[in-house]
Amino acid sequence: MPPLQICVLPDGRQLSFIEFGKPGGWPVFYFHGVPASCYEALLVNEDEIKRFGLRIIAPNRPGVGQSTFEPDRRFIDWPKDVLALAGHLNIERFAVLGNSGGSAYVLACALQIPDRLSAAVIVSGAWQMNLPLAMRNLSGPNRFFWRIAAKLPWLLTPVLRSMRPSLLSREKLLKSFRKIMQPPDYNAIRLRDRPQIAAETLAGGLAQLEGSATEVQLYVKPSGLEFAGVHIPVYFFHGEQDKNVPMELVRGMLPGLRYASLITYRNDAHISTLCNHFDEIGAVLLSSFENF
Repeated sequence: MPPLQICVLPDGRQLSFIEFGKPGGWPVFYFHGVPASCYEALLVNEDEIKRFGLRIIAPNRPGVGQSTFEPDRRFIDWPKDVLALAGHLNIERFAVLGNSGGSAYVLACALQIPDRLSAAVIVSGAWQMNLPLAMRNLSGPNRFFWRIAAKLPWLLTPVLRSMRPSLLSREKLLKSFRKIMQPPDYNAIRLRDRPQIAAETLAGGLAQLEGSATEVQLYVKPSGLEFAGVHIPVYFFHGEQDKNVPMELVRGMLPGLRYASLITYRNDAHISTLCNHFDEIGAVLLSSFENF
């Protein structure tokens, strides 16, 4: 795995991140899901990243991994940290790519720093997960999780603690994933070194339980993001079999985004969309730099 690096922010907090892909390539800031961490970006084969000439920079948000916890933070606070990291790396223009719970952070950047972005891309993008449109289309375990986050927040920390992965062999990891994942996701995660990556991703995401709980609870309250203020294209990629973030929820948020486009995959679910379709995702990212 790429080494974890540290950026010290202007207020003294630290932001941990990894980077990989083509050195000196087109910079793409990857925003991980919830609860997850920067290692999630490694689910995409690095050969594919390099083929598009991309350099992936994947930060852990405040309270995730080794990034300093920030009380009372909001989605809209994230762009300032992104700009600080971009400055630390001497990057002027970049794309943002958010997977799952990284979606609102992409939209926050599209709202606040559009002049710095070549593209805003969202894969399997989450939104307010306790809306009726989401709840009635979630799988049973996911509905239970988001109901606790919204209605019984005092139970959220023990639930998150119970989700911390154990040190298991590849075979045992796959057995546990098979029980909880939809078939398209399991078929994607079982390839190459993805089982270990998935376990590291979750371990990093749950290292600071207070930070993990904050991450989750942001998705069960109004976002504070005004879609009408997004004046750049936002590209959505989503699997129609997704029961972690139902297709219906994504379709429900699109009308508020004037310049949004949606690409769907009939036979994919939550994780498999990112893993199976980086050809299309990478092409959008590369094109954005060439046309910037």
